[in-house]
Amino acid sequence: MRALLPLTLPLLLAACAPPGGTGPTNDIDAPPAKTTALQVTTVTATAGTLQAQRSASATLQAQRDSQVAAQSGGAVRAVPVQEGERVQPGQVVVQLDDLPQRQALDNARLQLQQAQLSLEQTQRTAQGAGASLRAAVQAAEATLAQARSSAQSAERLYALGGVSQADLQAARSALAQAESGLAQARSNLSQNGQSAQNSVPLARVTLAQAQAGVRQAEENLARTAVRAPFAGTVADLGVEVGEFVAQGSPVFRLVDPGSLRAQFSVPAADAATLRPGTPLNLGYGGQNYVATVVDTPGIAGTNRLVPVTARVQGGGALPVGATAQARYRVTLGRGVLVPASAVQAEEGQNVVYVAAAGVAQRTPVTVVAESGAQVAVQGLDAGQAVITPLPASLQDGARVRVTRPAGARP
Repeated sequence: MRALLPLTLPLLLAACAPPGGTGPTNDIDAPPAKTTALQVTTVTATAGTLQAQRSASATLQAQRDSQVAAQSGGAVRAVPVQEGERVQPGQVVVQLDDLPQRQALDNARLQLQQAQLSLEQTQRTAQGAGASLRAAVQAAEATLAQARSSAQSAERLYALGGVSQADLQAARSALAQAESGLAQARSNLSQNGQSAQNSVPLARVTLAQAQAGVRQAEENLARTAVRAPFAGTVADLGVEVGEFVAQGSPVFRLVDPGSLRAQFSVPAADAATLRPGTPLNLGYGGQNYVATVVDTPGIAGTNRLVPVTARVQGGGALPVGATAQARYRVTLGRGVLVPASAVQAEEGQNVVYVAAAGVAQRTPVTVVAESGAQVAVQGLDAGQAVITPLPASLQDGARVRVTRPAGARP
């Protein structure tokens, strides 16, 4: 057997040598012949919009959140509600001591009654004096008419010699006195009218001032009751019975849970997607709530983020001031959607390989957007069979055999 070895080895080498060759050429590092078909898998490229889900930390705030202050100073007499209690508009939450205000209102009402009586008395006095003076004017007018008639008769009789010079002078004197008496009566009546014109309006001004004093006293009394300006929940009571409250100091906080808002900030690129009316999800305590964007200024702040405000639906039980998770979708771009594993960089450009008629075709593309394991590209037609994942030895024009029919979407 050992003697056969020298003869066997040349025969084996000769069997491995190619026809017409002079030696073995088997090289395991050489690329496979082009006649060899690579086994590949493909997906069908589809036209569409590439979207991505984002999340941001949101603060829950109430649109109607007010620190209600006392409009009057005084000691707290009663607190008829408790923290966390629901109240209606106008309901008394804190009652201050109102004894001084009630006394002031009683005094103001007494002054009003006095002003009313004074006006009535002034009007009656002016009316009575006017009637008496008008009667005096009428009597003076009658006296003057009689004196004028007597004087005229005396003038005629004197011309006929029926009366003496003394009788004529007496008649003339009586006429002059009657004229003077009428002038005095009319002057008295005029002066009384001017006095009435002054005294009655003055009494009316005094009455108006008294009425204003009553209204002011009533307002001061009403201010001792600190009421809810709108329907909501009393979130914080800052006073207790017996404690003194200064005018203008806050006494309780009122929150309207129905006006709950979620406020968060997003990058400027995302803000264009979150327009008013855009729905999003809000997560808190293991539950999801629906929220709708109501405001986004579109202008980034100092942190280069754009603030967004969304109205929360059905979030009446959510605590104001808590932190929730806002989740929303943004549109990254439109194009032909393919898996990210189908795109690779070659010679300074992005390319994909399409399987067509059993041949791999190298196709340059432009990446429009990328999200996770998916990209949107341009330069590729929808419906083409894109090879993914890419074999390391794949070349343009290589023969391929699809082991999975093209049809699965990226």
